[in-house]
Amino acid sequence: MKSNAVIGAEALLRWQQYDGSFTLPSDVIPLAEELGVIVPLGNWVIEEPCRILANWQHRGITLPLAVNISGIQMQNEDFVSHLKSVLAQHQIDPCKLLLEITETVRIDDLNQALTLLRELHELGLSIALDDFGMGYSSLEYLYSLKCLPIDLIKIDKSFIQELPEDEAMVRIVRAISDVLNLPMMAEGIESASQRDWLLRHGIHSGQGFLFARLLPREEFEARFCCAAD
Repeated sequence: MKSNAVIGAEALLRWQQYDGSFTLPSDVIPLAEELGVIVPLGNWVIEEPCRILANWQHRGITLPLAVNISGIQMQNEDFVSHLKSVLAQHQIDPCKLLLEITETVRIDDLNQALTLLRELHELGLSIALDDFGMGYSSLEYLYSLKCLPIDLIKIDKSFIQELPEDEAMVRIVRAISDVLNLPMMAEGIESASQRDWLLRHGIHSGQGFLFARLLPREEFEARFCCAAD
């Protein structure tokens, strides 16, 4: 945030209605899970960013791309093999793909996913813990995190919205970061005062409307990719 450099992008899923309005993932994903279509939807959500990364790689654009992964999707027995197939098909550098898992995945699921996450890490993929602070941040949960190959913690926007007035929440998050010794990124940054506060407290990367609102791929590339390279 100090240099205002673009260090990556996040692929976001939106369901566009006939009237042009958008339904948010918080409404779409639970319904997709309930209807049993989350796995094919999740496969497409992986395939499309990989296709974009392959296009960027061909054009010399080196930005990494993050994609959210459903807990149910991770538990599918074909998840890793499908991911390997997509990576091989598009011949992309695995380190350019960041998989985001949400903190609201239960502790038991995380323990069961240890082997899976290590396997993904061995493929060269990076793994982020998304929406940190909104789930099961107990001592037991934090102990489980120390065993997992997590590369990045993304602080949920609810911790950022009250800055710089309310410093207590992010102090707690920073203390947890010290315990886990992991890089941190702030979500939902909307003002320069929030950005400046975060910088003063040692959090150097972030995303939010202060930098850009959600953009179609073509507009994002026109505004940011040339500047990034």
